[in-house]
Amino acid sequence: MAARHRTSRRIDYPRRGRQGLRRWLPSWKLLLGLTLLGTGLLVTAFFVALSVVKIPQPNELAVQQATIFEYADGRTQISHVGMNRRSVPITDIPQVVRNAVLAAEDRGFYSEPGVSPLGLIRALKNNLTGSGGSLQGGSTITQQYVKNYYLSQQQTLSRKFEELLVSIKISNELPKDTILQNYLNTIFFARGAYGIEAAARAYFGVGVNQLANEPAKAAYLAAVIQSPYYYATADKDPEAAQALHKRWDYVVDGMVEQGQLTAQQRAQLVYPNPVQYQADDMGGMNGYMVDAAMGNLDRLHKEDPSVPDSTTVAQGGYTVVTTFRPEVMRAAQKAAGDSLSTLDPNKAADKNVHIGVAAVDDATGEVLGFYGGPDYLKQGFNDALQGSGPLGKVGDLLLKAVPPDHLADLGIDNIDSTHRMKLDGEVLATTPLRAAAALSSLRNLGDYHEPHSVAKVIRDGQVVWQADTRTTHLRGSEPLMERSSDIGFAPAALGTDIPKQWAWSLFDNGHMSVAVTMFATPPDGKGNRAMLGMTDPDPAIRTWNVLSGVVRSAGTG
Repeated sequence: MAARHRTSRRIDYPRRGRQGLRRWLPSWKLLLGLTLLGTGLLVTAFFVALSVVKIPQPNELAVQQATIFEYADGRTQISHVGMNRRSVPITDIPQVVRNAVLAAEDRGFYSEPGVSPLGLIRALKNNLTGSGGSLQGGSTITQQYVKNYYLSQQQTLSRKFEELLVSIKISNELPKDTILQNYLNTIFFARGAYGIEAAARAYFGVGVNQLANEPAKAAYLAAVIQSPYYYATADKDPEAAQALHKRWDYVVDGMVEQGQLTAQQRAQLVYPNPVQYQADDMGGMNGYMVDAAMGNLDRLHKEDPSVPDSTTVAQGGYTVVTTFRPEVMRAAQKAAGDSLSTLDPNKAADKNVHIGVAAVDDATGEVLGFYGGPDYLKQGFNDALQGSGPLGKVGDLLLKAVPPDHLADLGIDNIDSTHRMKLDGEVLATTPLRAAAALSSLRNLGDYHEPHSVAKVIRDGQVVWQADTRTTHLRGSEPLMERSSDIGFAPAALGTDIPKQWAWSLFDNGHMSVAVTMFATPPDGKGNRAMLGMTDPDPAIRTWNVLSGVVRSAGTG
């Protein structure tokens, strides 16, 4: 009988010569071969995916920035519009701040790859088993940067794999400093702050470049990164406060471990207390200042389209340096408040009374400060720039010093129909801002500067527009503006009804001119202004005198 022909098989499965369960158990050779084959396929697929993956465009939200409004010093922030982010170059971020963030988030950032294999394995295990409670990261700074800057916050395995590929790509193509810079400009710190610059201002009221000698504050900001929403409640939640302090200890101890602080320096550090958080920084005078600056930009844009208007500025990325000085704003607010407090709310004439105050620099036309109302969030109408009221003795001075047909040169007739200048006999009514500019022109013997509230506009560190202190000379004003040695102004121009002491203060108030108007809103609330007469001494005159004295002593000139 012929031998039975055996068919040759490359894979011995099910296994020959085995019975029962052993027939279906693969041999170690088969297992090893399949493992090597699977690994090879995975590695090949990974490198194919890595070769075809492209660095995506940044998220729109990741690159949105706020427009910052600053006082005249160019350092102190008034408020912002848009997303509260202000990107800064790595050179503007002090080394101590960078060290603190690395000690908190990725101590091997400069020496290790952009991905953490152990972190990925741990995250994969937790995500598959659910032992982590929620899908977890285990990310390096590079991975966090990729997630925040390019991808999404979605916690899925596919997104995690994409994060891995893009992180490797980024690590190979971008310098470490660039990655760290973009990371620090992207991350969220709570308090509405995105990026390290906004965080420094939100927590400590200063720009990040002012933390160069503040390791304790730098460590505080770095500590917040791990759990910003939770740590932001530290001022109300004792457990959160304790957890944040513990995290701060971890950061500063890491800085010692990395050789960035000595043990002695560590021992001398004092745990910092952040400034009180204000959820809306448009309250009080801030909103009035922002509105005034925006309105100024719109007027300038109509004359010169190259000047960014309010719509453009509101899209973010600009720094608007205003002409306002904090001490003048505070003085105007206090003076107006003190005068308003003297009114009797039981008297009909004292109800719904408003005071508008404006102070203008005589040499430049810069609006140094004003009082526009009690609180922008409660009253959006700006009494200093929009409220028209009789100027009393200031109006008398203007009428006597400047011919009525020349008042147009002062700009006080270029007011909309609701708030137009009124000449009723010897009464002049206009806005405090226009009146202050007019007074300034008298002190300059006829030279008039258009009042403005924006000094310059900055974009990406470059000045894109700067105020031009243009001068217009009033027509035919010289004969009325001769100097006088005793009061600094021609007595004939002042007239006998203006006290010399009050007139002298006009010319001795820190090189600035101040005007005050006072008006009331009628009970029907229709918006019509019932004008109040101003006879000395009334609250508006007292406001003028108090403000002039405060500003003069502060030396704003």
